[in-house]
Amino acid sequence: MTVPKQSNPILSATSVSKAYGPVSGRLWAVHDVSLSLDHGECLAIVGESGSGKSTLAKLILGLIEPTEGRIVFEGTSLSEYVANRRGRRMLSQQLQMVFQDPHSSLNPAMSVAEIVAEPLHVFGWARRDIQARVAEVLSLVGLSTSYADRRPRELSGGQRQRVGIARALAPRPKVLLLDEPVASLDVSIQGQILQLLKDIQAATDISIIMIAHDLGVVRAIADRTLVMYLGRLVEAGSTGDVFVRTLHPYSGALLSSASADGRNAMADEVREALTNEALSLSARTQGCVFRSRCWRAIDRCEKATDTVKQNSSHIAFCNVPLENGLLEARL
Repeated sequence: MTVPKQSNPILSATSVSKAYGPVSGRLWAVHDVSLSLDHGECLAIVGESGSGKSTLAKLILGLIEPTEGRIVFEGTSLSEYVANRRGRRMLSQQLQMVFQDPHSSLNPAMSVAEIVAEPLHVFGWARRDIQARVAEVLSLVGLSTSYADRRPRELSGGQRQRVGIARALAPRPKVLLLDEPVASLDVSIQGQILQLLKDIQAATDISIIMIAHDLGVVRAIADRTLVMYLGRLVEAGSTGDVFVRTLHPYSGALLSSASADGRNAMADEVREALTNEALSLSARTQGCVFRSRCWRAIDRCEKATDTVKQNSSHIAFCNVPLENGLLEARL
């Protein structure tokens, strides 16, 4: 499915699909997804468990190869980068990841300085430059040099995540991919980390892709939001458009479940419909993949899916999109 392209993307994906298993029984974890990421932009990819977010992240990082489609970073296909060791090294330096659980992603035997310096050693930085860069990046994430000799067990959850972010930033990547970066943190700390990420982006102009299921997190930081369901893109647009002028019923259901009081204009039968069994990933299903759980589904949804536009940059793939104002409760 095609979404509007940015004018000068640093990274783009065109009709990307990923299947697992033999041809006769393939599971399509990602199917026909296109996206673009501009310089200095924060792009959020949201959806519930099983929507294909993590698989798409691995494709973007070059950790797995797409079954179909093409991903391009700075004008060069990822397949060219991963074809040899030197290319993989260059790609991993430019695309860095921050993991969901800062506790398990940090080596408990290493000090903070050693953790942050590790990728610099891997990428061949001169020893005389490493110490200065470690101090610089610790300051960037709000940690003084007094933390340099501490071990992860001596840090709070928020401080450990700051170290994880510092490690990812150390080699000066151009794209930072965050996998549920605040999901394991207390609510009081989540806001601090999100503000830190916004400050870092303002200071460095780094491009960010954030994988999330928490729509409150997305709204706080993302410029644009892509909504995925069963491996497919169902809605894409500016974060404001997706939240305020929601088009796809699945996006509306996510907003409903995330609203503070759990209520909005969608009736109780909507929530009951969402408990229905989802379609299988085992085939390239015709029509809308959300139809088995959608309270607005019509016969046409079994055979085809229309493309609807709220404006030139906000689109959804749905035959019966939500009307403006249907969703009353907002985060």
